[in-house]
Amino acid sequence: MRNTTILLIDNRKTIIETIKKSFLEVKIKHVLFTAANENEAWLMLDGSHKLNPIPKIILIDVNSTNNEGIDFLKAIRNHPDLKSSLVFVITDSKQEINKEAALQLNIAGYIHMVFESGKLNPSFSILNDYWNIIEF
Repeated sequence: MRNTTILLIDNRKTIIETIKKSFLEVKIKHVLFTAANENEAWLMLDGSHKLNPIPKIILIDVNSTNNEGIDFLKAIRNHPDLKSSLVFVITDSKQEINKEAALQLNIAGYIHMVFESGKLNPSFSILNDYWNIIEF
């Protein structure tokens, strides 16, 4: 899947910057868009700020915002244009309170990551390899 778009949803600016740096270091060529929360992300997926093309890959930490992340995943899975999106939960939380709920919503993966510079590279390198060989 070459030259696809990715949407990263996280309200922590330091995490977003660390992920952007990792994308550069791993040489991920996909276009990365960011949203600070689920409401902003929804506007980019199906609202007034809709991205074209719609991102095929969504990265979210459902543990950072109570149940908003799970509700957001439910909305994606119920939307005809979004339900086939690859959603990866990336989290640094040790709490797995939302893990089962996210897995029940057919996410592509639930991945624990350490959001420190350089420590993300191995995980994103593997994900990049995967993203580059799959087809929709």
